[in-house]
Amino acid sequence: MSRVRRLDTARARAGLHRLARGHPELVDSPQMRGALDWLDTTEDDEDTMTETKDAQLVVRIPTALLDRVDAYAERLRVEMPGAKWARADVARMLLTKALDAIEKQPGILLGQKAKR
Repeated sequence: MSRVRRLDTARARAGLHRLARGHPELVDSPQMRGALDWLDTTEDDEDTMTETKDAQLVVRIPTALLDRVDAYAERLRVEMPGAKWARADVARMLLTKALDAIEKQPGILLGQKAKR
């Protein structure tokens, strides 16, 4: 289970317990039972969920460049209907293609850091 999901589940559980302490008449309500039952099922998911090993990259880019990424995403949606081409997927694909092209150039080795 992802760290964010664990935190969300923990916050939800704590909030429900606070609500139950403040309003004991709600403890046996169908809504409270349903919420607690749902939270109990989230604990079972922990064994089957895997955390992603991907790192996050946050960048600022000019609007014009972002428009180009969005236009390419739209092109992919037309060429390959049915796939959800999210902006992040398209940006990841374009970055991979660009790096693949650069690494094919003579004198550039995979994994080698550029000299500054």
